[in-house]
Amino acid sequence: MKQNLRTLFLFSFLLLIMQISFAQEKSITGTVTSKTDGIPLPGVNVIVQGTSNGAQTDFDGNYSITASVGDILNFSYVGMTAIQITVGNSSVINAQLEEDAEQLSEVVITALGIKKSRKSLTYAAQDINADELNKVRQTNPVNSLSGKVAGVAVSRSASGAGGSVKVTLRGNSSIGNNQPLYVIDGVPLSNPTSGQPSDTFGDASGGNRDGGDALSLINPDDIESLTVLKGASASALYGSAGLNGVILITTKKGKSGSFKVDFSSNLTVDSAAYAMDFNSTTQNNIDDFLTTGFTSINSISASGGTENAQTYFSYSNTFSEGVLPTNELKQHTFNVRETAQFFDGKVTANASVMASTQNIKNRPVSGLYFNPLVGAYAFESASESLSDYSNFEALDPNRNIMAQRWFRGTSDIEQNPYWIINRNVGKDVNNKLVASLNLNFKINDWLSLQTRGTYDKSQLSYEKKVYATTEATLAPLNGRYIVNETDFTQLYGDVIANINTQINETTSVSAIIGTSTTRNTTESLVADSGTNGGLQFANVFAYQNFNGNPAVNLTQRSLETRVNSVFASATIGFNDRVFIDLTARNDWTSTLPAVNNSFFYPSVGVTGILSEIFELPKNVSFAKLRASYAEVGNGFAADQIAPNNTIIFGGGGVNSQSPIRPFPGSTPKPERQKSFEIGTEWKFNNNRIGIDLGYYNTKTVDQYYPFSTSTSIIGAAQAYLNSGEISNTGIEISAFAIPVQNEDLKWTTTVNFASNKNKIVKIYNGQVLEGLIEPEFFTLSSKGVNTFGSYLVEGGSFGDIYAQVVRRNADGLPIIEGDAVIANDDNTIDGLTKVGNANPDFTLGWNNSFEYKNFTVDFLIDGKFGGETMSMTEAIVEGFSNNSSRETSNGTVNVQVDGAATTMSAQDYYGKVGGRNGFTGEYIYSATNVRLAEFALGYNFNLAENSFFSRIKASLIGNNLFFFHKDAPHDPNVSLSTGNSLQGVDVLGLPSTRSIGLNLNLTF
Repeated sequence: MKQNLRTLFLFSFLLLIMQISFAQEKSITGTVTSKTDGIPLPGVNVIVQGTSNGAQTDFDGNYSITASVGDILNFSYVGMTAIQITVGNSSVINAQLEEDAEQLSEVVITALGIKKSRKSLTYAAQDINADELNKVRQTNPVNSLSGKVAGVAVSRSASGAGGSVKVTLRGNSSIGNNQPLYVIDGVPLSNPTSGQPSDTFGDASGGNRDGGDALSLINPDDIESLTVLKGASASALYGSAGLNGVILITTKKGKSGSFKVDFSSNLTVDSAAYAMDFNSTTQNNIDDFLTTGFTSINSISASGGTENAQTYFSYSNTFSEGVLPTNELKQHTFNVRETAQFFDGKVTANASVMASTQNIKNRPVSGLYFNPLVGAYAFESASESLSDYSNFEALDPNRNIMAQRWFRGTSDIEQNPYWIINRNVGKDVNNKLVASLNLNFKINDWLSLQTRGTYDKSQLSYEKKVYATTEATLAPLNGRYIVNETDFTQLYGDVIANINTQINETTSVSAIIGTSTTRNTTESLVADSGTNGGLQFANVFAYQNFNGNPAVNLTQRSLETRVNSVFASATIGFNDRVFIDLTARNDWTSTLPAVNNSFFYPSVGVTGILSEIFELPKNVSFAKLRASYAEVGNGFAADQIAPNNTIIFGGGGVNSQSPIRPFPGSTPKPERQKSFEIGTEWKFNNNRIGIDLGYYNTKTVDQYYPFSTSTSIIGAAQAYLNSGEISNTGIEISAFAIPVQNEDLKWTTTVNFASNKNKIVKIYNGQVLEGLIEPEFFTLSSKGVNTFGSYLVEGGSFGDIYAQVVRRNADGLPIIEGDAVIANDDNTIDGLTKVGNANPDFTLGWNNSFEYKNFTVDFLIDGKFGGETMSMTEAIVEGFSNNSSRETSNGTVNVQVDGAATTMSAQDYYGKVGGRNGFTGEYIYSATNVRLAEFALGYNFNLAENSFFSRIKASLIGNNLFFFHKDAPHDPNVSLSTGNSLQGVDVLGLPSTRSIGLNLNLTF
């Protein structure tokens, strides 16, 4: 019995020793990496479950924590799926985390490529992932933003595939550039524009062209995500370059693991869909002239790698034939990106090269010159059709050359449209190369050093051959030859120290300190035989055939700008609940003298996580309040402060007209924008419902205006002066919901709303300077010989439209005296009356995505409400033909003739008020429109386990399908120019297209 007791006691003692041994704490170490690419993850939270014992991984992903055998370690990281690992006998526990699609939206790429958690942001930022951009693929990926991001206004070009895009964030604020800055992988992208229509005729001196932009040269399939930083607080770290907000593009990179190939093919059929109403005969002629176009976009990418090196390669091509005959686009894009880690991950290298070439023949133009639509719309003959003149030339025996055929004499704006597309041929060649290298050095667990360098070259070439017998306004007797070659080079480099540390248990600091340098050079050659200089021999298109006289334009320019900067940013977190964000940047620019070339831009913001500070109802998943203030500026062009006089070609000496210079005695300084915003974000019911509401107020002061002055004082008709103030206030709402989510069906819906109010507070600040003529207004688009204009007037708004308006009696009837329509002359600016504004009162986008088993359905409804648009197309057609529908519908118009009320036929009335210099106020329409912008019906095929493919998806897609509501006779979403002028007016722009097609995605 005693023996049994001794045995039992010994056994119990051994069990006790074992339990004490197992419960004894020990040091656990390990590394946490990303499962997709093997890259170490800094800042991962490692916590012993059920305790307050925790640690964070350092820059190399390493951690150390004390725990006991049997304890459970929780690993969590923003954007990754949390995992749990039970502590065993080993003292080394490594972990791999996978990306969590639902949490990825909580990680935001911010200025300079810095990653931040969304909850710490003190400003508005909205992102779109690659899938959303490419469901309905477009040649320019920025076109896909319309309706998907609150506060972003996108106007498509009337120049077809490869055309430039006008994007404004939170309204127009400057008489200079209003386009945002585009940034790829943290580095600013050079996005030069070469040629835009400058008036309703188009740019006659440059051949009337849209030079396109760099965004159309990017392969949409290379984009991983796109983030829009809307306000100055978000973009202040970019200094003057970020005045108008920033669109950040993050590209794809290779991932460790198995080798993967993605292939996509997109083919759409494009048809002209939205044009003014013509009579049936004219419409038949136009239908015969315009064609059915197509767009094909194909892309293939390959990626893979080891834990230490990953590669991504892609090639894409785009082929397009437009609805305008002879219009063609061919584009090829290559992209290579290599990432690698050295010295146990202490050094990370990221290198990439993107090369793109684009060739466009006969890019469609807007405006009156060189526009085939003028003749197509104006053709009228009782015995012939427009197609009878497809044989557009005949031998002129007197000159022994082929001469233009047309049913009547040509005019300055009207020619045979077939002649224009075959004998006024334009060709654009755009090439772009972007090469970058990014090196990151891990100094210790809280400090890293990053250095980046980018070489960005854009080569834009334009050639136009204008054959003899072209209308004399556009070309002299022997024809005309235009060549425009521009070479833009941007060199960018920066060095940034990244600091990420925990000051104490409650306070964390994430900061950067850095410096950057940017050098932009422009080399250009413009050779134009001109409308007066001409060619020596007919239709010989060569420089040596130019006549040697001063009327020929042969201009060579070389410009350079340099900007050096220092900047710093700090985000201070308190208990991971309250965050204070501070940024500062100072720029030094070469475009100003050293005494005043330094500019400082600060910002400050604060955000509080209400759901963690207060105890809120259980259905509130997340709540946040944010506010920020920032100041940014806008710099100067290379040749703006001290421009050189022009040397005239052919021995003409120096141009006697002095270029516009700063006003004597004034010190030029960049315009400055002061911006305040406040917002709140809420999520409910386990993050299935959410809303982001924001308000902003911006004031842009010290605009750099050219003011009229006395030539006896300054030697020129105008001089620049800092003056004026433009304000923008607005509300932005972005909301999402997942109303249905079960095993078979998921429905995700988002709504984006934005309203912006713009006001011209001041034009003139009241400076009293000798020779200064106080302005009544500032001209954006002068009326010239037309009766349309756009002006900035105190109390008005950016985008106001002015037109010649018919005087009406008390009953609203047009007044006609004798045979003349009487013009209104009350409250006019430059003889014109304000008739509307091109900008909408508010925009609304509704995006929906349905996933049912293997099927997907996506559609976007895009609406713009309020604002006005002018159809000079209709005015011009009705002024010199009888081709509009309402002219031949036997309708009547109530008028007052010589004091008596009567009626007049629509043909007679619109013939009197129409024309390019007629009563354009009669051609104003509401710009409100609601359209089905995108639609996609897709199917994911079930594949066998041994299938060669890992994914196959096919989709039926449509773009710009139809309007639920539209009052204007054209598509109001199409822009005539990406500049500040010509907004809200359609001048013979190519009708926008409806596109329907198929998309195929393969992965293997």
